[in-house]
Amino acid sequence: MTFDSYAEALAWLYSFSDTERTGNFTRDREDNLARERALLAALGNPQRAYGVTHIAGTKGKGSTSALLAAILQAAGLRTGLYTQPDLHTFRERMRVNGQLISGDEVARLAERVRAAVDAAGTPLGAYITYEVATALAFLYFREADAEHAVIEVGLGGRLDATNVVEPLLTIITSISYDHMSVLGNTLGEIATEKAGILKRGVPLVTSARAPEALAAITRIAVEREVPLFRVGPAGEADCAYTYRAGAYSSERQYADVVTPTGVYRDLEIALLGEHQIENAATAVAAAEQLRAAGLPISEDAIRAGLRSAHWPARLQVVGRAPWTIVDGAHNADSFARLLAALRRHFTYERLVLVLGLMADKDAAGIADEIARAGVDCVVATAAANPRAATPESIIATLREHAPAVAARAARDTSAALQAALAEAGPRDLVCVAGSLYLAGEALRWFATHATAPEAAAIEIAGVDH
Repeated sequence: MTFDSYAEALAWLYSFSDTERTGNFTRDREDNLARERALLAALGNPQRAYGVTHIAGTKGKGSTSALLAAILQAAGLRTGLYTQPDLHTFRERMRVNGQLISGDEVARLAERVRAAVDAAGTPLGAYITYEVATALAFLYFREADAEHAVIEVGLGGRLDATNVVEPLLTIITSISYDHMSVLGNTLGEIATEKAGILKRGVPLVTSARAPEALAAITRIAVEREVPLFRVGPAGEADCAYTYRAGAYSSERQYADVVTPTGVYRDLEIALLGEHQIENAATAVAAAEQLRAAGLPISEDAIRAGLRSAHWPARLQVVGRAPWTIVDGAHNADSFARLLAALRRHFTYERLVLVLGLMADKDAAGIADEIARAGVDCVVATAAANPRAATPESIIATLREHAPAVAARAARDTSAALQAALAEAGPRDLVCVAGSLYLAGEALRWFATHATAPEAAAIEIAGVDH
């Protein structure tokens, strides 16, 4: 049986249990990886056909993945990139040299994955959408003749479906509180799950800085004889790679990165926020480690990659007068970084926040950051996702943790954006944040309702949801 269209193949992929949409995760199932390995074996183990960099972390792993992929592409390497979740279409999750997989390719490869699912059977339990999609991505990279693939962990690391790869390099970005019901309630427990991607003798680059998280990562690195390379701000002890922020504007920023081999001065970074300097320095460290492993990555490639890399819904400007920004921040730490970045890169009088969260997120912690930042007004809403918190519950949390912030509810994203823009004057700033699901809806709304050049430049390759 064949799939006659992309839509038909996508319906099959989503016919499995979809933990992203339901939030129902399975934990401590040691057969998770065995199940993925069985599926990949039925496909001829495509993940062994190219080099791999494997990236975990709470925040920054998507941006770091995009930055590193851009560097590899600039170096002339045919580069695969696997990330999740998507903003608009499933096809965004897998791309080669920046180009999304086509719908026809999804349909063609899904036929082969379905045959492999049937061949593997379910002696270890039923497959989920993410596991099947991961197998499809690995197969696609082999079929597309990728030379190296940057693979982002979906959740955690130790039991994630991607943890079947045999990488040249692993990366762990910053660690903070998120998905506690699945990964653990302390930073040490969360970091231990992330560090499950470490492979014996394979170098690790990490920008994790919280002492408890770093201690857990270091312990596992020592146990597995993993060379560990830390990334941190200038002056921080025991960091092989350090960075210092330079000039910045509303369009880009610059930084110096010091490495064991020298100094990269005035690196130009298209992504905004000091946290993106951390991610860029992590990508530079990764590039140097991959170069040591034999990949032909020059300084020119590093500079070109950082300068060209764009990653949607990360402090993405979609309008001016008022400034209008869309971001995927969804936990307390990422909100602290987002709000600091807004103050750093933009001048405005009042800050109006369109806020939509998933029900399992730390709403109280996010509200505390909103109060600390002096947000003037919040329009609470809900993305069209079954995991979304209700606007009313967000308002209740704000009243408890940020009572000085004016807040109102809006039934959906469209109504919330209209209300926020009506509230804001031309010298104010409107920011949309709370989840990538909300960010995706906001970007689609701005692409069809706004007239600013930035809105016209929003890239939407299709909408599956």
